[in-house]
Amino acid sequence: MEIFLFIFGVIFAAIVIKVLVTGSKGDPFIKDEPFPEHMGIQSDDYLPMIQRLEKSLPEGYRENIKNRVLREHPKWKDYAYNWAFFELKRYFVMNAILKTVPMFSSKADEIWHEMLMFTREYDQFSKYFFGEYLHHSPNIDRTPIPGERAFFDWVYLTLFESRHNSRRIWGSFLQNPIKKEILDDFGTMNEAELLNKYFRAGNDWLELKKKMIEKLKHEISEAESVKLGKKPLEFTKPGSVSQYSYLLFPAVYFSVYEPDGFENNMNELLPPELAKDSAAGMVYCSGFSCSSHGDHDSGGGGSSCSSCGGGCSS
Repeated sequence: MEIFLFIFGVIFAAIVIKVLVTGSKGDPFIKDEPFPEHMGIQSDDYLPMIQRLEKSLPEGYRENIKNRVLREHPKWKDYAYNWAFFELKRYFVMNAILKTVPMFSSKADEIWHEMLMFTREYDQFSKYFFGEYLHHSPNIDRTPIPGERAFFDWVYLTLFESRHNSRRIWGSFLQNPIKKEILDDFGTMNEAELLNKYFRAGNDWLELKKKMIEKLKHEISEAESVKLGKKPLEFTKPGSVSQYSYLLFPAVYFSVYEPDGFENNMNELLPPELAKDSAAGMVYCSGFSCSSHGDHDSGGGGSSCSSCGGGCSS
């Protein structure tokens, strides 16, 4: 009898530990926590864009999307849906700036698919916020894209502070070096060339696009100065793990000059909470990547789902 109770206790403890460490299948690690103000943007320069996004999604449309998603996924917690929708809105902000934006979250992508079912409302949303229809169509290419995922991380963390649930929905950030081609382009191309290659066409948010170009160019230049010994590679860790911004410059530096040792170098700089996430392999991406604009003959922006991006498991 004692042996039976011992075995039962071991099995029960293992189940409890698994639930605590991995979360439920429906809502892995997502907590019922408050949202940051103004979508957690890092600069007030983006407030007009956030305000336009919110206006482009009427309350009735939001409720219809939520009801449909929760009907299709009854195991989703209400707060888990709200956080996934919150992160999808952040993804749309990135789409308003960039020409091509990968999709690395299964939860956010599920909601996006359901948004498309309301064809008239989605068309109105796209044209009001993007100025054109944002396409989303399947792609059979399953090739990992770690370099693009790294650029996604740099842009995301330039725009937004990361919360606990952000890392659960998108997966751990800054796990791979930025693609060499991207860094070479930002190091050598002029502003007009970069706008044409990487950023959504049109004059909407043009100054914000230019500031993003200037920021990455500056970080590449600063990395060269460090490499040449003109200045030290130093930074101060923040008190809050929601702020990854101090890691963006080292991410650029190690991407340019030490890509093979990127993961080890970056993990040494992470706060304990984030290093623990990375070591545990806490990555929950969908196995999708989405490229926008120019994929469709019909015109307008486009997005096609294809692959997981390096370092994550679908």
